[in-house]
Amino acid sequence: MDKNQKSALVSSLKDKLTSSAFVSIVHYRGMDDKQLYDLRIALKSKGCNMKIAKNTLIKVALKGTDLEILTPHLSGPTAILYSQDPVALAKAVSDMVKKVEVLKIKIGYFNKALVTESAIKEMAKLGSLGEVRSSFLGLLKGAQSKFVRILSAPEQGFASLKQS
Repeated sequence: MDKNQKSALVSSLKDKLTSSAFVSIVHYRGMDDKQLYDLRIALKSKGCNMKIAKNTLIKVALKGTDLEILTPHLSGPTAILYSQDPVALAKAVSDMVKKVEVLKIKIGYFNKALVTESAIKEMAKLGSLGEVRSSFLGLLKGAQSKFVRILSAPEQGFASLKQS
C-alpha cells in the first residue's frame, strides 16, 4: 500500500468513525476466515460495519478526535466495529462472542465515554432502535383507540336503552 492509499484509508476511516454513534474494538486472534466472514455478515445485516487495518493507521485516524482515548486498546490483531445503532452493534458482537470463543470484546466508545465489555453485553439485552420505536408507536396508537372507545361508550349505552 503506497502513501496515497494509506492517507485515503486514514481519512475515510476517520470520517466513518467520528460520524458513528458507537465504536467498539474487538480482538479476533484465532478466528478463521469463515468466522470472520460470518461476523461481517452478522454486522452488515444489522446495519453495522467492521474494519480491519493496521493499528498504526487506526491510531493516526483517531488522533485529534474524541475517539483518541481508544488508542491504548489498539494492540494485537484488532478489528474496529462501528454503527449508528449502538444496540444493534452490541447485539451482533455479543451473539458472535457466544458462538466464537476466541473473539473478545476489548472496549467500546459511546456518548463520549469508554464502555466496558460487560456494559456492551448489557446493552445487547436492550431493544434495538427499531423495536423501541415500534413499541412506542404501538403505545401511542393504543392510547388513541382507547380514548375513542371511552368517548363513544356513552352514545352506545344510550342507543341500547332506546331500543329496549
